[in-house]
Amino acid sequence: MKRVPSADDIDDRVVLMSKQQHNRSSIFQRLRKATFGGHDGLPPSNPHGWPFSTPEDLQERPKRVVKVGAPQIFSFEDNNIRTSKYNVHTFLPKFLLEEFNPSTKLANCYFLVIAGLQCIPFVSNTGGVPTTLLPLIVVVLVDAIFQIFEDIKRHRADARANASRSFTFNYEQLAFDHCFWSQIEVGDIVKIHNRETIPADVILLSVAPKEDATKAGGVTNSGLCYVETKSLDGETNLKIRTAIPLTKNTIKNDAGLADLRGEVEMEHPNKLIESFNGVLSLPGLGREVIQPGHILLRGCVLRNTDYVYGLVVNTGHDTKIMMSSSATKMKASKLENAASSEISKIIGVLMFLCFWGATGQAIWNSVYDIDGIGYLRWPPEYSPVSFWFIDFFYFFLLHATFIPVSLYVSMSMARYLQSYLMNRDVDMVDPATGQSATVRTMTLNEELGQISHVFSDKTGTLTCNHMDFRKMSINGVVYGQGITEIGRAAWKLQNKPIPASALAGEAKAQANAVPHVSFYCERFGHDVAQDNDQSDKIGFFFRVLAICHDVIPEKVEGAVQPTWPAAATTGDHTGDLVSPALKYSASNPDDEALVCAAKYFGFEFVDRKDNVVTLLDRFHFHWQRTTRGASCERIEVLLTIPFSSKRKRMSVVVRDPATQTISLLCKGADTVMLPRLKGGQDALLRDTLRQVEDFAVEGLRCLFIAAATLREKDFARWKEEYDRVSTDLRELEKKHKGDAKNKIEELEDVLEQSLFLLGATAIEDKLQAGVPDCIAQLVQAGTVVWVLTGDKEETAINIAVACNLLQPTTYMDHVVVNGSVAPDKIALRKLLEAEIQRHDRELRADDVVCKPRALIIDGPSLLLITHDQTPSAATVAGAETVTFTGPVHEEDVGGGGGPALRDLLLDLAMRCKAVVGCRVSPDQKKEMVRLVKDNVPFARTLAIGDGANDVAMIQEAHVGVGIRGEEGTQAVNSADYAIGQFRFLGELLLKHGRYNYIRMAHLVCYMFYKNIFMSMGMFWFNFNCGFSGQKYYTEGAIQLFNLAYTSLPIIAYAFLDHDVRPQTVHQFPQLYQATVNSEYFSPYVFWTWIGSAFLESIVVSVLPLFTLQNFHRGREDTFLFAGATCLSVVVVVVNLKMFFIQSQWPRWSVALVALSVVVFYASLLLITSVVVFDFYFFGVFTTLLSSPSYWLTLLLLVAIVVGKDVYLAGLERSFNFKPWHILQEMELAGRLPHQQASHGVDGAAPPTAAAGGGAAAATANAWENNRRTLPPAAR
Repeated sequence: MKRVPSADDIDDRVVLMSKQQHNRSSIFQRLRKATFGGHDGLPPSNPHGWPFSTPEDLQERPKRVVKVGAPQIFSFEDNNIRTSKYNVHTFLPKFLLEEFNPSTKLANCYFLVIAGLQCIPFVSNTGGVPTTLLPLIVVVLVDAIFQIFEDIKRHRADARANASRSFTFNYEQLAFDHCFWSQIEVGDIVKIHNRETIPADVILLSVAPKEDATKAGGVTNSGLCYVETKSLDGETNLKIRTAIPLTKNTIKNDAGLADLRGEVEMEHPNKLIESFNGVLSLPGLGREVIQPGHILLRGCVLRNTDYVYGLVVNTGHDTKIMMSSSATKMKASKLENAASSEISKIIGVLMFLCFWGATGQAIWNSVYDIDGIGYLRWPPEYSPVSFWFIDFFYFFLLHATFIPVSLYVSMSMARYLQSYLMNRDVDMVDPATGQSATVRTMTLNEELGQISHVFSDKTGTLTCNHMDFRKMSINGVVYGQGITEIGRAAWKLQNKPIPASALAGEAKAQANAVPHVSFYCERFGHDVAQDNDQSDKIGFFFRVLAICHDVIPEKVEGAVQPTWPAAATTGDHTGDLVSPALKYSASNPDDEALVCAAKYFGFEFVDRKDNVVTLLDRFHFHWQRTTRGASCERIEVLLTIPFSSKRKRMSVVVRDPATQTISLLCKGADTVMLPRLKGGQDALLRDTLRQVEDFAVEGLRCLFIAAATLREKDFARWKEEYDRVSTDLRELEKKHKGDAKNKIEELEDVLEQSLFLLGATAIEDKLQAGVPDCIAQLVQAGTVVWVLTGDKEETAINIAVACNLLQPTTYMDHVVVNGSVAPDKIALRKLLEAEIQRHDRELRADDVVCKPRALIIDGPSLLLITHDQTPSAATVAGAETVTFTGPVHEEDVGGGGGPALRDLLLDLAMRCKAVVGCRVSPDQKKEMVRLVKDNVPFARTLAIGDGANDVAMIQEAHVGVGIRGEEGTQAVNSADYAIGQFRFLGELLLKHGRYNYIRMAHLVCYMFYKNIFMSMGMFWFNFNCGFSGQKYYTEGAIQLFNLAYTSLPIIAYAFLDHDVRPQTVHQFPQLYQATVNSEYFSPYVFWTWIGSAFLESIVVSVLPLFTLQNFHRGREDTFLFAGATCLSVVVVVVNLKMFFIQSQWPRWSVALVALSVVVFYASLLLITSVVVFDFYFFGVFTTLLSSPSYWLTLLLLVAIVVGKDVYLAGLERSFNFKPWHILQEMELAGRLPHQQASHGVDGAAPPTAAAGGGAAAATANAWENNRRTLPPAAR
């Protein structure tokens, strides 16, 4: 046996893996597999082209066959994981293809073409030397270094995973051998111990027996184990997995595996983690259908189980976790797309200048006699047309620097440094976990500054996703006093004071609170102490809560189970359950709260073994003070039908240990429970529904609790049929595909009928700290916030009010769209059109105040809208997008049935300041994001959520933000940015997003400005040299211009500068409107910079030709003196321009500008002193520096250009000032509130004259003028 490195020596293990790779993972083995079809000549197990196989390929190989205890008849994927992007052999070709992809790196392709043209002798202006290659190589090399470092991390992670240890069964030695994960093969039997990660997809054969499972006469294996699936689906709760019945009792130890022989027929590898179809055949034991609950997937962690045996069926990239992993969708910011668009226009300008230069030379040559001028005379074999084309490309090379070669690398470096600061921002550190924000897609840093629409989940995003049991309705009686934060908002919405009794009850509930229960009720203690029917129903209610769930109890090491309080109170029950000996792990936080509530009131869920649930009943002893003490009950669970998003309910069938009667216990949402209730309960149902509505007003999450008694024979007959269809592969496939007509779900519906209503639970999910202030700031910033939740309408509205998203109807109109007001498409169309017309009518009327709108719409109405087949306006018009500026009328879309409902919905939503969606499914959340994203041209969408059901919405939006919450990490793993709490979204957008957008906008404009400024100097010189294309500068300085002379100040600016302080941004969030409206980067702004470069280049190019005449020995020796002077002015001016971009002039900025100028002079002195660098430039600069004319010319030209900038900046701040100009002056004078107090002011209104005198009044006026330029939704 090979030596296996120790578990704690991971680095040595990785080295060992790299030196002693298994043969089948070698490159030669892969080549043989590609050539001959599989390992050792075996045919591959997957159909050709899988997972994109054709029907013919699937027909040829419909199933995957895995042999058990025998040689395989097919070859399978090895268990090596390769998530790295490159290897030694593929890095160069793959990286170069990415770097020179015209669709993503147009500038790199541009300079590669330039380098190629420079190698053509008759068009080259560099003597056939591709000088552009030097800066291009530097740029590409920097990108390569970034990619290499990132891929090294992936290689190390792969090596660690592949070098992890496991145990595989050796049929020869009848024992388990140590092995690496990479050596595991399909068909192997593995032994996995507690807290070990599953190395491949395996069928669970058997589970280690529990310590107390041994009984007299033998042992029965429960077959149950628990796994943590956080790495697979992001959920943190434990899940139950069951050993396949065929083997769970036959395999009791290692020796039981010796005679295991057979085969598995199963589906081909796929990414459906909740689905698995297959059959295990073992001679002598029989055949068994393999269910998803029998599978342990790679990446999961075994918990609360000593060990399990598993049969490997999928390995490596065939495992579901690897099949589910897909390449991240590439996202680009709006600014980057706009910059790419401007590059194409700049190239067009360059083409025009080349045309001008080539035509100018042709005209000049035809006017003047050039036969006597040898260096202008062309060989006689070239025609004039050939001359023109050669000159065209010559000018193209001469002005190749129009496009900055360092544009992409400068943007990447700036984003990387921005991300570094964002990841370490102490203002975004979650105090509960200590985790900071994480930038996962740095290419969207500036996109954070242009978000116009925010789509938010509620549970876990706006709320804590930490559930507290607050109230309940049992047999029509409400128990629980107090008022929630959302309930306070409901009273505020009605403009009514909160009752004193509610406030007093809330104080006592919080004083008595224990984990997951905040309860106080005077009546409850009285009712439960009575020996009557109501008391019995209360007990049965909590008994159902303690049984009907899938919670898993975990023993807490070192903890002691506390005793129940000796004395009961009349409601002031503190519980003394602060340090329980059990820790509950639930599939959702609601279940955990309900089980904790059952424990609080006397029914403690203790354990789950085999099909037995153990309860500790203290209910009667504590509340009724009977002589009967606490008792332990073991209840047999005959069947569990789990909760799903489609079913929206959970049911268990149990046998009462005392009476042996069979009962169905059920809990679920009102929409699915009400149709299943037995008749004759009208009064109880009416009271309960009214009480649930009151709970919803307080923002409480409600579940109906019901039960039914089943007859033994009826249940046995039903169970037999249910077991049959549950193992039918065809029915399983229908169910997994979501087919509405499958016998499994039909039988479940048959069982869950004629239920007796017991009552309803009310659970609170509290708002996160800072959510209302954050949303208020986002709304003031001009962002439209959409809250999309699965809650009831009343709950959604009150949560929105509590979040400061909705205002009372006195200040904001609530447009409600639901099944009551619009039950069908016709009514829905009329409602939407009427609301649009009413808004526009009020907006035009002088005597009516048009209040802001809020749209509240439910899921069924959205379903009607998305299923509407009427062509949208975009489809009718043949356009890709539609700009909504008013109501859409029938004539606008060419007749027919009028505009599509989705167009009307969007048209109305664009007129609203807030949108609330209730009863919305995950798919509908995604559709809402897509509706705005695809049809509103100016919109930039951001989706934020915390759970797996938010992933689709997060991935659909322009920017996705994941919250590290209670529902795992799947949302974070799918997002572009990760934060700890919703309130950090304000920091992310208003501070970092705004700063990054302004910086990157200036960086892009500056990069083009400086290159065109430098290049146009050479173009204007051609008017003095017959358009011969003569260079004005030395080639060395041209190549160093971007890399050495002008790079450092702008990169430092791009991650350090800020126009106003962060406190000011939060106090005046309206500043964000300018970035949403693209005021810092637009075609007008960009071409203003370019126009400035054109004009300034004329001055600095032409004047040196006159000011330097006869400065050296009575005459001008060479035009290179003027060219060197022009270049000196360009470098100095370009660096000084940074002081007009920056809002602050710190020491680092002055130092970097000075350093750039010093590097310029030092490099030119070196070039002019070494003849091999530039023969024609030799001695030019040293001579020039000794001339007073040079220094006077330099000073004059710099003063002219810089003086112009100073004058224009003064004009702008005096007559066309912006709000941030005023705030900068107020900051400088220390007149802002946060400068005059020890703390900042959150959510402040725009400044008024009373708040800051004339300057503040000017700020308010500037804000109003700025607001009028925004689209309607941003106002």
